[in-house]
Amino acid sequence: AIPHAVRWTYGLIFSLFVSTVFFLGINVPYDNPDLSKGGNDASASPLVIVANLAGVKVLPDIINAVLLTAVLSAANANVYSSSRILIALADEGHAPKFFKRTNKIGTPYFAVAFCAAIGLLAYMNLSSSGEKVFDWFLNITSVAGFICWSLINVCHVRFMAALRAQGIDRSTLPYTAPLQPYLSWFGLFFCILICITNGFSVFVNWNTSDFFAAYISVILFVVLYVGHKAIFRTKIVPLKDVDLVKGCIDNQH
Repeated sequence: AIPHAVRWTYGLIFSLFVSTVFFLGINVPYDNPDLSKGGNDASASPLVIVANLAGVKVLPDIINAVLLTAVLSAANANVYSSSRILIALADEGHAPKFFKRTNKIGTPYFAVAFCAAIGLLAYMNLSSSGEKVFDWFLNITSVAGFICWSLINVCHVRFMAALRAQGIDRSTLPYTAPLQPYLSWFGLFFCILICITNGFSVFVNWNTSDFFAAYISVILFVVLYVGHKAIFRTKIVPLKDVDLVKGCIDNQH
């Protein structure tokens, strides 16, 4: 199922996002006044702007409906994934145990309710200082995403190194990622580069508040990682001791 899902994911991302940005770029003039008017409603969206330029009056409403559907879909996916991550943390003792409780059909209602409640922070945008708070949250979540992908690449590099150290041929795996480990190192390099250069503008015109807004996720990650190592006294697992069979249906493969 993994190769099939990966191919579909790549195709959908390319067709929906990359092609959309490309066609917007060749249809919306760079000096269009609607791009810089600072509106907070849908009229500031390049998708709405290009529809208005084309003279299709009903298309902006359709685009708004599509965007609303996309936002709800993303919210649903994020609540699902974050609640399951919270369950895993609770299972490992890094979060309260009550988050593992489920109802009769297996829904972890405490974890889902907690993760869904985080979305209520969006209402802070209604306050006078909401824009500043939103910028902080945007930087925290976006950079945290790149930190997460950096760690995923590190884990994959370590995984392949553990395979070599334990004499396991990658061809025996159900799925092997292409162009490895080069793509993992490529992804790791650029994820770290983005995390480092995310707030480069503050070094041109120094602003302490903007500095912490841009690098708060990096600071939090370092503090949490070092704090976890100091409190739990954990060490990096040697490659030969990495468990590569836990959870496998057939431990012989």
